[in-house]
Amino acid sequence: MTFIAKEAVVEEGGQTGGVKGGQEGGVIGGAIDSTEALTKRQKEVLKLIATNPSITYNEIAEALSINESVVGKHITAIKNKGFLVRQGDTRGYWEINLDKK
Repeated sequence: MTFIAKEAVVEEGGQTGGVKGGQEGGVIGGAIDSTEALTKRQKEVLKLIATNPSITYNEIAEALSINESVVGKHITAIKNKGFLVRQGDTRGYWEINLDKK
């Protein structure tokens, strides 16, 4: 199963975007939580990437209160396990692949 996270557009009132975003986030978040091959912190990093595929190392570091170099190590480990692929360069996005186990 491959997920490409996209930004949800919230329409006036927030109902349509909120409901759809919550359902998709719940499915992706649940699939990430059920993955045994990743550590707790790697799952947290992957969830942040799922909510924003263009997120930066710095934004992840701030959200998790960890150092950017540690974020890099977690992302490298997630990529090596086959759960994460970078599409494009610095202006690209992350693609999550949960088919790995």
